[in-house]
Amino acid sequence: MTLDNACGRRNWMGAMSLTLAFGAIVLNTQHCKGADVTASMAQFIKISAPSSGDLAPDGTFYMIDDPDGVYQLFCKKSPSDKPKALTNMKDGISGYSISDDGAWIVFGASIGGDEQDDLYLLDTKTEKIEPLLVDRETVFGSVVWRSDSKGFAYRANDKSKNDFYVYVYDLESRTSKCVHDKSGYFFPADFSPDLSRLMVGKYNSSTYSQLFEIDLKSGATREVTPTDEECSFSPEGYLADGKSFLVSTNYHGDLRTLQRLDLATGKLSPVAEEFNHNEIDGVAINHDRTLAAVMLNEDGYRTMHLRTLPDFKPVDGPPCKKGLVGNVRLRGDHILYRVESSNDPGVIYTWSRSKPNDAPVAMTEAELQGIDLASFSLPELIRYKSFDGLEVPAFLYTPKGYKKGTPIPFMVSFHGGPESQFRPGLVRSFQYFLSRGFGVIAPNVRGSSGYGKRYLEMDNYKKRMDSVRDGVQAAQWLVDNGYSQPRMIGAYGGSYGGFMVVATITQAPKLFGAACDVVGIVNFKTFLERTKGYRRALREVEYGPLSDPEFLESISPIRLVDRIETPILIAHGRNDPRVPVHEAEQLHEALKKRNQDAELLIFEDEGHGFRKEENRVEFYQRLADFFESKLKPASETEAATTTG
Repeated sequence: MTLDNACGRRNWMGAMSLTLAFGAIVLNTQHCKGADVTASMAQFIKISAPSSGDLAPDGTFYMIDDPDGVYQLFCKKSPSDKPKALTNMKDGISGYSISDDGAWIVFGASIGGDEQDDLYLLDTKTEKIEPLLVDRETVFGSVVWRSDSKGFAYRANDKSKNDFYVYVYDLESRTSKCVHDKSGYFFPADFSPDLSRLMVGKYNSSTYSQLFEIDLKSGATREVTPTDEECSFSPEGYLADGKSFLVSTNYHGDLRTLQRLDLATGKLSPVAEEFNHNEIDGVAINHDRTLAAVMLNEDGYRTMHLRTLPDFKPVDGPPCKKGLVGNVRLRGDHILYRVESSNDPGVIYTWSRSKPNDAPVAMTEAELQGIDLASFSLPELIRYKSFDGLEVPAFLYTPKGYKKGTPIPFMVSFHGGPESQFRPGLVRSFQYFLSRGFGVIAPNVRGSSGYGKRYLEMDNYKKRMDSVRDGVQAAQWLVDNGYSQPRMIGAYGGSYGGFMVVATITQAPKLFGAACDVVGIVNFKTFLERTKGYRRALREVEYGPLSDPEFLESISPIRLVDRIETPILIAHGRNDPRVPVHEAEQLHEALKKRNQDAELLIFEDEGHGFRKEENRVEFYQRLADFFESKLKPASETEAATTTG
């Protein structure tokens, strides 16, 4: 479960992202020669490493970990110390943010996965916790501290459940002041260096977002981003002079690039143009605004590049292997970061710019469950052609010792979003799966992020089924290239990926032998009617409006259940605010009426995905049992019949 963004911006959004992966499957082991085939599925799922690390000015290290099965906040004074738990929330915490002086921490927590985050204040000296903003009917988040640590900005939908207003909280008086109350999904981004202004963003869709600057004394608000084109502006932060603001944007272009916005004239100027061949994947800026860490999305991998401010001259950084560089924090001379890869859960390191020849110091330790991660299979980045000639990127995993041209059971994994991207980090269940002789392909079908605005918009509204065709073609590519055979291929995905699962098995029922839909959409009309109000407008831009019910019905796989021949496991959280559990229930009911092979698994204390370790283990075990019984190669089935 990803709890922090890649670069550690000062803006904590307070919303959990969903990381879904395969469960463990025990099947054919003849192709496995390197991985540990004796380790259990639970061992693979329990491979872990702390996340969301941060350093306070006094050197105290904070992190989020789940040794007891739910995510809590921990701290330690030195790398060798044993971590000390600071929170004990029943359902864990969803994120936290430290004040610049290190005296205070604000963290968010919800109940049963409902994402209705309340905010709590932790005094780091006394370790006492104070409920700060608690209202079970309101979502609080996006905490951004003032640089003097006297307060913070946040967003809340207390006045209108469909809109997020922006507030500034004063610690001394323990009071909030609303500074922006316009309709829409607004969030605070950064205080100006002199604290007189606050930059806020408005998220309209994955390709359209705006920035507004608030004069905190007069209350005047003005849009500072250009209005001649609907494009995306991601706030990265004020520069030290307070006269310009750093943004990543696809304005007048396709890829998201780094630009300097002149706040007086509105003029945009490109910076660090050497990065323009890849999408900007976030920026971290230090307290003094003299150094930036720029992250690039390089074919799904994430790299870090240090630049001085405001001239953007390159400077040396710490050694980073190929993978996903994240958890980047710039604290004094220290750079905090972690690198996750397909065979590494990602230890958090600190590296000092003042001692560049010293090796990075590990601040965390991974729990490997006795498994040799060096034996894990690494993915190959491939591209296959879809129905219209579009090249679709995908990560292909094959078991150790696999001989190309040998058909084996395969899984097609569809990511959520859809404005997201499969990234080659450590997917624990993939690796268990591979150790048992399976293959995995994870396509980034049209509509995925990371490849530019044009690719991102290729599935919007009336083009929805084109992404489904991309998904079917991924499975067909496996057959055409000798990796697998029809009925030996399973479909798996969560959230939008769950929609992809059900849609693909209605479009190609004889290609797939099993399927698992986790928190997926099956009826776009009922989904839009029941999802949380603050999400509805954003989702209508992507999928189509409720005012067009005929189209929504046309893309809803629930209307095509008669085509489904594939056995399916449906899993959902009872408290899901994004894709309500009704989606799972109506699919299961429709299939059972037709005597189809369908299983339903609902977790009463979960939401959009499964956060608690005991629930994750149970889900993956059910998934393992399900696929083991459905995806056996024909040769194994025949042998079992003969033996019987």
